[in-house]
Amino acid sequence: MSRSHSRWVAVLLLTSACATTPRPASESASGEGSGEAVALNVRSVPDSRSRHFLTPPELMKRIESSPVQYLIQDLESLKGVAPEQLVDVVWPHGPEPLDVPVVARSADGSRVVRPAKFNPEAMALIHQAEVHYRAERYAEAEKLYAQALEKEPGNYLAALNLGDAALFSGDPKTALTRYERAARINPDDHRSYFYRGTALVHLDRMAEARDMYARALTLRPEHPYVTHALDQNADTLGIRLQPRVLRPRALARVEGKGVSVHIDPASPWFAYGLCKALWLGEESHREEMTGERDYHPTNIEELECLGLLGAVYARFQEEGKPKDPALERFMRIVEDGYGKELILYEVLARQAPHVVLTLDPEARERLHQYVLRYVMPLEGEGDPGNISL
Repeated sequence: MSRSHSRWVAVLLLTSACATTPRPASESASGEGSGEAVALNVRSVPDSRSRHFLTPPELMKRIESSPVQYLIQDLESLKGVAPEQLVDVVWPHGPEPLDVPVVARSADGSRVVRPAKFNPEAMALIHQAEVHYRAERYAEAEKLYAQALEKEPGNYLAALNLGDAALFSGDPKTALTRYERAARINPDDHRSYFYRGTALVHLDRMAEARDMYARALTLRPEHPYVTHALDQNADTLGIRLQPRVLRPRALARVEGKGVSVHIDPASPWFAYGLCKALWLGEESHREEMTGERDYHPTNIEELECLGLLGAVYARFQEEGKPKDPALERFMRIVEDGYGKELILYEVLARQAPHVVLTLDPEARERLHQYVLRYVMPLEGEGDPGNISL
């Protein structure tokens, strides 16, 4: 099989896989009424609909024959958005993440994310401890954290902070044990993994530290505190922290009764922009693909639009056009079978910060492997196409 043909096959596999759709943040996943954190519930809903993803010619035919008015403009004419800002406009961050998320099971068995609730008396002790902690009086803080945990043995924050008191007192071994207790209380919050990674670095257990940091990024993709720690400790951990893969070069948005789309005709991203415009403009296409006429971001949309991007880039390469380092990385990840994980990590987790928590263990583990391989590979290992952009 030729290199170009294998790329076409990889793109077809990406867009033909059964997908899951995150519920919009404003919609209840459990059928409950207003009130307790329902507005921030996010989950992935298994979707076995039979669907046909558009090819580039089919996309163009739909756009040209549509009654919707599509205003196609050059990307350079876009005002007020610098190229490096496009990622935040195309894939804006969703609701603020919960301070302490916990996973519960709804009536239909799906995973639903809700905020943790704590005993008020235990929290009052924690607040008292924080005064001492900020003043670096760690022994005094530790006593109050321990009292809070005695008051409420399931208080995740007390267990976590008790570990911090040991770590900053110079006892990473005890800190690690306490962080492990916190993780048993709540295995779905990224901090117990992040903090264990830091304790393991202090204990010179680098392979384990790397794995803990990767698990923290699995639960909270691209978290700035975690990525900063990895950047600062890259040499110690023996890793190469990689930049984002997906950097859009197109923007579609509803304007008036139509849809405007800004594209660079010389870039394969034009196919992505036109696809996003179609999703914004065509209720019938949304219903055909998801069963719903109203628009909200789904990974069905991203699978189709990024699949079109990959198909056009593969065709560009067949025609001998210049290689794009970022799209070479994208294609290599797709060829390796991690295209869905890339979309989850770089796109969907921006729009629904706790969407990973709704995944089953197998899907989480695949994302963990994606992080190890493509986000923070070992120096001298991983994708040979990794290029700093």
